Amino acid sequence: MIAGCATQVGAAAQAITNGSVDTGDPAVIGLVAAAGNVGCTATVIEAHTAITAAHCVAGRVPLELRALFGTDVTTGTLISISGAQVDPAFDSATLANDLAMLTLREASPGGEIAMGPGDGPVGTTVGTVGFGTTTSTATDGGTKRSGTAKVSDVQPTELTAMPDPAQPCHGDSGGPMLLGGSVVAVASRGDIACSDHAVYARIDVALADFVMPYLTATGSGTQATGRACLYEGECANGACLVTKDDPDVFFCSQACTHDSDCPATMMCASDGCRYPEPSPGALGSPCTDGTTCSTGLCREMVCTRSCLIDASACPAGYECSGSGLELDCFAKPGGGCSGCATGGGEPAGLVIIVAGLLRCARGRRSGRSARPRDSRAARS
Repeated sequence: MIAGCATQVGAAAQAITNGSVDTGDPAVIGLVAAAGNVGCTATVIEAHTAITAAHCVAGRVPLELRALFGTDVTTGTLISISGAQVDPAFDSATLANDLAMLTLREASPGGEIAMGPGDGPVGTTVGTVGFGTTTSTATDGGTKRSGTAKVSDVQPTELTAMPDPAQPCHGDSGGPMLLGGSVVAVASRGDIACSDHAVYARIDVALADFVMPYLTATGSGTQATGRACLYEGECANGACLVTKDDPDVFFCSQACTHDSDCPATMMCASDGCRYPEPSPGALGSPCTDGTTCSTGLCREMVCTRSCLIDASACPAGYECSGSGLELDCFAKPGGGCSGCATGGGEPAGLVIIVAGLLRCARGRRSGRSARPRDSRAARS
């Protein structure tokens, strides 16, 4: 399962009991961790956007996750997840407002599912889909299964469903509650035995202050030259290029002939405007916190990565230094890493938004009174 911050997800992660293997529902996807296991489920709601449970991604660098399209983890198609944002109203202690948005680096090959209202009356039969296990003690997750449940309680921000005969279990967190062909809520938590009930976070109550602002902020053509980009087509003036010094950092470029054709902090290259290395957000670049670094780690105001376990994690021009549990990669003095920061002092140059990196959400206790920060704030 995918853990998040201090969330006790052992009792929260969900999978489908009493269901059947689902070779359809192509817009319902699995979230695959670095180890190759499917820890949660999500639903594609636009070509590059999916919705899932907040506790599936809170506290993680989303670039570690991949989206699984298909029926089984052994045969499906994997697509990179380039960005994520947890609902600022999420409470990691109670799992209230358990919603998060994801952006896919490539367009969904499985289409999308529309969002619908989540106020169906008690007794309504709903569909449930996920990649989890078939019982609370099974280890057969990683295959998409579906079944039906019945709404047993309707609350302002949540729906509760009882098995009819299916119910989410371990690995189905973030999976959809389907009603009338639309996704109306996502699986959040349930009883530890996966036999009595499951609680879903309603999507409709989060549309105005979380879901739609994220869709607007990450829409096609919304990013100017120099800004981070989550997918090809998000840039207003040109291509979404990957930096040459970090495969996880992408930025908007534009055609150029001379340096003067580019923003002041960029220079003209053969394929368009680029940043001088180290690129903002890449290893060795200045930072204020981990949200501006592709690795999620900022130490001594420099983007770095841990070398505690493996000193060879540091590339050429860097050395593993520090003390105790803080052993990280820093540029060697005179080590040939031109422009790389070595730690200390004020960060220099432009720190741009870096795609999809976020810190653990510290959600408010309940309700939706506060406006969330813009989805781009998770990448600044």
